[in-house]
Amino acid sequence: MSAIELKRYAISERLDELKQALASIGPATTTSTLSTTYYDAADLKLRRHGLHLEVREEEGRNVQRFKSSGFAGGSLISCGEWEDVILGDRPDFTAPQTGPRLRDAITPDELRPLFKTVVRRTSVVLDPEPATRIEATIDEGEIRGAENGASQPLCEIELELKSGDPTALYDVMLRLLDVASLRIESDSKLERGYRLIGADDASASAVHAAPVALHGSMTVEAALQAIGRSCIDHLLRNEPAALSGQAEGVHQMRVAVRRLRAALSAVKSMIPDEHYRWASEELKWLAGTLGLARNLDVFAAKLVAPVERALAVETDLKRLTEAVEQWRRAAYEHAKEAITSQRYTAIILRLARWFEVQGWRGHPASEAATLLLAPIRDVAPEMIERRWRKARKQSRQFSELSLEQRHRLRITLKKLRYTIEFLKGLFDESEVKALEKQLKPLQDDLGYMNDFRTAHDLVAEVGRHAREHSNAINRAGGMVLGWHNHVLTELESRLRKDVRRLRRAKPFWPRAAPPHGAHAEASQAQNQSMGNRQATDSATEIGTETIVMPEDSNGAGEFRRGEAPS
Repeated sequence: MSAIELKRYAISERLDELKQALASIGPATTTSTLSTTYYDAADLKLRRHGLHLEVREEEGRNVQRFKSSGFAGGSLISCGEWEDVILGDRPDFTAPQTGPRLRDAITPDELRPLFKTVVRRTSVVLDPEPATRIEATIDEGEIRGAENGASQPLCEIELELKSGDPTALYDVMLRLLDVASLRIESDSKLERGYRLIGADDASASAVHAAPVALHGSMTVEAALQAIGRSCIDHLLRNEPAALSGQAEGVHQMRVAVRRLRAALSAVKSMIPDEHYRWASEELKWLAGTLGLARNLDVFAAKLVAPVERALAVETDLKRLTEAVEQWRRAAYEHAKEAITSQRYTAIILRLARWFEVQGWRGHPASEAATLLLAPIRDVAPEMIERRWRKARKQSRQFSELSLEQRHRLRITLKKLRYTIEFLKGLFDESEVKALEKQLKPLQDDLGYMNDFRTAHDLVAEVGRHAREHSNAINRAGGMVLGWHNHVLTELESRLRKDVRRLRRAKPFWPRAAPPHGAHAEASQAQNQSMGNRQATDSATEIGTETIVMPEDSNGAGEFRRGEAPS
């Protein structure tokens, strides 16, 4: 079997306790000193193509590695890699495995050393279960720039499954969370090295969700696994941007959470109730911790800024902007604390484990759960149809809907869009795009309306948070609300037109007659379960707009296959 890795978990403290915990699982420990030099061209040619070259000195020999980075290759936990033992300490273009690939990518004259890492590596071989072998490595050292003299300490752990059940890999890491302060480090040594030397393109940037490759013969559970992995990957890739204070990074992390919640909601009658409840509650917490920062970003950029540009000399507006920015910085600090918390790390590990080992198995099979083994092409139309019917029902008599009702419609349309995005590869591309084209303007306008709805609460809160000039800030807030209320009044006719257009849109999925036999019973059970939990689900989704500030807890206890991950 191919090796599975859990990579780049940063260690902030209690290193000795962590080593002792690893030794208690597998006492075979070795230590070594490694020096690795990373090479590229002056214009970062290798980096631009998702490649990197390193020469490592270890145990008296030099090893040349040529890699395709995980970022270019798909998942953060996998990458392509080739290596050779070479005679010198400089790149060797004649090496049998790496040489041909290196010659295709770059010339010897272009290469130069950029930075190096020098670490003391502690390796532990773990045997947590019969026939299961895991290699754990802890690196302690620093990254050094080759030219600018800059340096940065590093301390990280990696776990690699050599053989056996992947469940054990996640269980070991969850056990370690009880011992040491660990967090997922999205940036590799390579990324940190480029940032250390000030490479122009090494700054963290937000990443949009990648398409999920599904084919019709996949089972529903295989599709769910692929979607889950994709959403977690999307979440992790945006951590650096969010931690650096980029608004789009926070937004994309929230999108990843919402996409994952939408995927779980689509199959919630098929999976154990306790699993769904745990995942929903934890993802709701994560969305909530990011929510205030995102809401303030939108309020500042989309609501306050247009009014400020139109009334550039308005002093009250400037005071409002300053107060919002001060509150926004505090909200970002809260978001950063959540992202670097033990609870967040435990959530990611457990979700990754659940999807990796298909943790919904092991429970007594219900009629609805049998759909997990059906081909996704047979179940996908009903998944979309259910969202579609709900959207049409909630959009009736649109002109008479309250802001709260329109907010619920917006959430339903968002779930519809995410479901379509997940499953679109199973249908005719042109027909999917035609419906998406009808959906987008309505979503955009309802999103703007929801921003206005949220702004009422923010205006009141920012006035209360202000240490001075609260009257001026409240006046400016009223000015902003009045300005956009006028815009919304003009927008109303377009909204109604977009709703009518969407209701007349042609579905791209087959709308089959009601099924018969065992499949019909499973489908009916699924629909009944969906209906029974509809009110709860709606309440939960509305709750993502509020900000939750719970006590931090990692909750990193063990659980086995088939048990609820809590």
